[in-house]
Amino acid sequence: MGNMDESAIETRVAADAGEAADTGQVLHERLKEITCLYEIRRGMGLELSVDEVCEQVFEHLVPAMQFPEMASAVIELDGTAFASRNHSGRVTHLLQSTIRVNGKIRGHLQVFYPPEKPFLVPEEQRLIDAVASDLEMWLERKEIDEALRERLKEITCLYEIRRGLGQELSIDRACQQVFEHLLPAMQFPELASGVIELGGRRFVSANHSERRTHELRSEINVNNKSRGCLRVFYPDDKPFLVPEEQRLIDAVSTDLERWLERKLLEQTLVSIAEEHQRTLGQELHDNLGQQIAAIGYQAKALEKKITASGSSDVATIAAAIAAQAQTAVMQCKQLAQGLLPFELETKGLTAALQAFASRIAATYKIPFDFVCKNDVVINDNNVALNLYRIAQEAANNAIRHGGTQHLRISLASEHGVLRMSIIDNGRGFAAGKPVPTPGMGIKIMKYRARQLGATLHFLRRPEGGVEVRLEMRTV
Repeated sequence: MGNMDESAIETRVAADAGEAADTGQVLHERLKEITCLYEIRRGMGLELSVDEVCEQVFEHLVPAMQFPEMASAVIELDGTAFASRNHSGRVTHLLQSTIRVNGKIRGHLQVFYPPEKPFLVPEEQRLIDAVASDLEMWLERKEIDEALRERLKEITCLYEIRRGLGQELSIDRACQQVFEHLLPAMQFPELASGVIELGGRRFVSANHSERRTHELRSEINVNNKSRGCLRVFYPDDKPFLVPEEQRLIDAVSTDLERWLERKLLEQTLVSIAEEHQRTLGQELHDNLGQQIAAIGYQAKALEKKITASGSSDVATIAAAIAAQAQTAVMQCKQLAQGLLPFELETKGLTAALQAFASRIAATYKIPFDFVCKNDVVINDNNVALNLYRIAQEAANNAIRHGGTQHLRISLASEHGVLRMSIIDNGRGFAAGKPVPTPGMGIKIMKYRARQLGATLHFLRRPEGGVEVRLEMRTV
């Protein structure tokens, strides 16, 4: 009877592990696709040449395919072919998407596999279509941008707005950046005023009067959905330079669209990562941990029966199994606590970071100090969660990759600025060498920081190790 129970338990554990693995694989593939689109869109600067943009596409699209080591790609534009470095002209097994600009066919984006490797249709076709669409939009924006070079004020306006939007601003500050540079680029800057409507919120320039009705406007659409509009006003007796000023307003509106799309992609990436962690934590806590505990109980019962029968050697083995199962249950609980930070929701960020430091110190047998220099209260649960995850990832990286033997988290809030530092004494970054290319964990840390409107820096320490430093305004 005992053997049958153990067999059933083993079957159940294997099934639960398989379901968790399937869920993780789906989330992993989705994360690869979103990361590909995010990195391509972020890298499509208007200052780049067509050749450089094609290289950006190859750099991020090929690794996102099912068989990246065998995939190659070609972009045909206006009769010129750009190929990834590993492309062979003999490959004919492909998926393709047409590139159209202003209603005219300009070329194609093609991805190739060896004939014996199948594409993930429709998933990979959808990704290729999305990248081709991004190329179309980039080409359209590039042509508009080149046409606008004839007017210095317009170019200066667009440059300053794009530079400002690239500095991870909040929506409020992004709109103020637009007003600061768009209005001076108009024909009558001293008389112009602006309004931006986004997601039900309304932002106005300092000099705006609600009595004005003479305006130019441009719609703001994100992922084919209307999110609002950008409007510029003159007094009724002042004429607009149409189409020049309309074209400028449309270009600024497009920049806002792209900025909002990037913000939404970052939110999606963080959401998927959070869902992945919660799913794993729930599985560990509710399923795998319970199954291992059941194995421990069965082993304990088996030990008693064997002891009663007089087989002390076998009983010792059963007792060891029970002890190992108990240790595994404790480890599952510790992992689940890290993935599902219960203290964060019940006691707040400070208590959660203190508990995290204690848990890491106990698990890895290393000193882990937590210092809170003054009373830090974070009322926004989403802000607190992002700060906790950044600290968690930084500490885990220091242990796994840096070989640290001492960790320290400091948290302080002074003069409307919150500062958090995670400091280790591990191997750090080699002096005189570039910082290694960040993995997915560090990328998601950066995405989280951008969601907070915070700055995040990875700094070499002269005495060895790394400091991860975050700063964000709280007022």
